Amino acid sequence: MPLNDPKPQPFAPGTQLRHYKGGRYTVVGTCLIEATLQPGVLYKPLQGDSQHVTWMRPLAEFHDLVTTADSVVPRFVQIADANEKALSP
Repeated sequence: MPLNDPKPQPFAPGTQLRHYKGGRYTVVGTCLIEATLQPGVLYKPLQGDSQHVTWMRPLAEFHDLVTTADSVVPRFVQIADANEKALSP
């Protein structure tokens, strides 16, 4: 893959992420979106009433920047990789 390839890289299963709104999630795996054949990420919340629900989002959106009232921030930030046991604050 060329060094200047802008394609986002997938997250390994078990990677933990924090959403810009504060929620914490763990990556279940990757997938292909049937309608577009674009790569997607399967993930589950680590808190709340919907921990049994698996969500899917296009991989490119995981790397998007989001405009908030205060600044522009990443949609998701990695807080632990697949090999780490504890969540970072």
